[in-house]
Amino acid sequence: MIQSNASRDEFIREREDALQKEYQQLLVGFDRLSHVRLLLFFAIILLVSVYFFSDRQWWLLIGAGVISCVFCFVVLLHIRISRKRKQIMSLMDIHNRYKSRVIHQFDNLPDDGSDFLADNHDYASDLDLFGHGSLFHLLSVAQTEHGRRALCEYISPREPASLDSEKIMSRQHAVLELSEDYESVQTFEALGNKAFKTIKSTNSFVNYATYYESNSYSFPKSRLIINALISTLLIISAAISFFSPVNIIFVSFILILVQLVFTATNYSRFKNAFSSITGLHPKLFAYHSLFECIEKLNVQSDYLKFLQTKLKGTDLHASASMQLSRLHNICLFIQARSQPLLFLILNALFLYDYYCYYHLQKWVKESGPLFLQNLEYLGEWEALMSLSMMRLIYPELPMPTIISPDAQDVLMAPVFSAKKMGHPLIPIAKQVRNDFNLPGGIAIITGSNMSGKTTLLRTVGINAVLAYAGTICCADELELSIMRIMTSMRITDNLESGLSTFYAELVRIERIVRFSRIGEPLLFLIDEIFRGTNSRDRTDGAQIVLNNLNKSWVTGLMSTHDYQLCELNRDGNLPIRFYHFTEQYDNEGIHFDYLLAEGISISANAKYLMKMVGIE
Repeated sequence: MIQSNASRDEFIREREDALQKEYQQLLVGFDRLSHVRLLLFFAIILLVSVYFFSDRQWWLLIGAGVISCVFCFVVLLHIRISRKRKQIMSLMDIHNRYKSRVIHQFDNLPDDGSDFLADNHDYASDLDLFGHGSLFHLLSVAQTEHGRRALCEYISPREPASLDSEKIMSRQHAVLELSEDYESVQTFEALGNKAFKTIKSTNSFVNYATYYESNSYSFPKSRLIINALISTLLIISAAISFFSPVNIIFVSFILILVQLVFTATNYSRFKNAFSSITGLHPKLFAYHSLFECIEKLNVQSDYLKFLQTKLKGTDLHASASMQLSRLHNICLFIQARSQPLLFLILNALFLYDYYCYYHLQKWVKESGPLFLQNLEYLGEWEALMSLSMMRLIYPELPMPTIISPDAQDVLMAPVFSAKKMGHPLIPIAKQVRNDFNLPGGIAIITGSNMSGKTTLLRTVGINAVLAYAGTICCADELELSIMRIMTSMRITDNLESGLSTFYAELVRIERIVRFSRIGEPLLFLIDEIFRGTNSRDRTDGAQIVLNNLNKSWVTGLMSTHDYQLCELNRDGNLPIRFYHFTEQYDNEGIHFDYLLAEGISISANAKYLMKMVGIE
């Protein structure tokens, strides 16, 4: 179990050595079997050649037959070792990604979740949740689209009000259990990595299941009975023609024609159905392997048990892996008809398409809705695995404490209290940890340019996101209430819609103010308020915003280097606390320590920075 940086580094080193050793052993075995195959092949050729060019002694053929059996066995063993070698290579690749996560080397991580970026989300773009170098990029080990979406929902929920402390705690226990056995997590990831090499590889399968659940065409079972009778008559008439003096072969030709007409009647419908599943058997097998892996695990946490129980099935329906096994077999039968000659023969003799479609339709009716639910459960499992990566990166840090107010205390002041808190996306060696306590009210963060104000806001926000997702935060201690997070930080104009930077910021802040009137706990993060207007309007506007946000259930941070804003609370009517960052100057230049202190900053460095870049 990984409980410290030392034990994590030891696990990474030992795991890497074990995989390298196993790979080398397989490589040696693979090469040896290649030589054995070649020798056996030449031995077979030699014995057969001697047999034909000598007096044809029977023991030569027997010897060739025995060696052929050995050759077939060696070929099967060779294929097995080849597959195992590829699996180890996949595990080595995945293990290298784990090493990259620890040192925040994002270029080696394949999925950054850029497709989940949304400008209208309350905080996703401001807190670097998606895109290169994002939280999703750091954590995601999901191979399926459902797993990716589940992780997206965990860190940027569409309905933040649905969060509660019990749900978060159940995720915490699941994440801790998964983090105790990273070898199993890597094995699970490798099963999907082999089949889902592209992010959208599962879409056709999901579309297939959804389409047929709502648009399936049915025909009565009696149609299959009639088809079976026609096929039986065809075979009997052909047998009579070949094995008796009675020649009724024309009957067989007529029945073949009838079979082909029946096939042509529904050819378009069957083709559309089969095209959705043709070629999916590798992915179906991968799904089957993932489901089977979960079903066989011995889990203890309640949430993992819940997901596992759903996938194991009941007396009324089969397990998820069994359902996929059946569909995989159907897919293989459908795959057989893809050869034109075989398609013609099978349908002329047996109306093959009808039977394939019947079993496909039967599977969809019995297992289609369950399968779609099982994909969701699989996605939840992958999302929890992704969240467990925080334990790999920060093994010595604890789970946060979530405060859930009672119903009668909905209007109590929300709390955010952290000790030694850092930003999880900054490499550990470069992190500067700060204590920060905000027992309600508003914190105004001051300081000169580049001193760390915006980073502090993002640090508070992203650690709250991690806490609500149910995983470890980048802090020695973190205690916080359940609050809705809303931000106004990265503001850009929009030429297409004619939206200026200032108006875009107004829209963001109006959303924050509007939500604050609902009476639900709110954590707001506003960076450099109204930067797109003059100093007087900025001061007056900030005063109005702070007055609107002065509510017992609202807390948040606002950063600024406009010192006039620090004069807004001279009369003490607003619950404002002031914090600041400072810098030092020497002959070598300007230095930032990024340490948070109480009070208002009085330093300015714009002219100095301009001089540094050559503007004087």
